[in-house]
Amino acid sequence: MAVEIEIQIDEIALIGFERLNRERVKAALVAELSRLLTEEGMPEGLNSDRIVATLNGGAFRLAPGMRPEQIGQQIALVLYRGWR
Repeated sequence: MAVEIEIQIDEIALIGFERLNRERVKAALVAELSRLLTEEGMPEGLNSDRIVATLNGGAFRLAPGMRPEQIGQQIALVLYRGWR
């Protein structure tokens, strides 16, 4: 059974990052969330017709020198795990 999911990210609040290409982070975040949802399935916390207006990913550590794409992937993983 095919499931349609719409991911819309209006704003990403990345506190503590002075120079960071937020569009690259956002693109990687959406791509990784799409991959996780496709390969790992829908988290139980999202198994209904609902809109999540705000989602707090919490705090997490990143390694120095991480590229925006890696940061986006890390954020996606934290969010996905949080939905479970």
